[in-house]
Amino acid sequence: MQYREDGVSAMLERKVSSGGVRKIPQWAEEALAKRLKNSEHGFASYGAVQQWLAEELGVEAEYHAVYQMTRYRLQAKLKVARPQNIKQDCERRESFKKPCR
Repeated sequence: MQYREDGVSAMLERKVSSGGVRKIPQWAEEALAKRLKNSEHGFASYGAVQQWLAEELGVEAEYHAVYQMTRYRLQAKLKVARPQNIKQDCERRESFKKPCR
């Protein structure tokens, strides 16, 4: 039908999909990016990110959407400091970090 009405040029024309509407607004994404850059206030899991978005910003989003945004669009990895043994000697650990002369 389209060929008869518009010809070959209309059949060869590439149509661009508008894509889906994002569940997390741009302003919330920027707020999350700012929070992720702050090393003092990190997140232990993507579920914690999802909960923070809901409580602080009022944005309800599914886990997968939060993961996709955090991991791929913001290119952030959630990192948690590893626990240290309580028997470690702090002075000895600091002397180990100093460069040898």
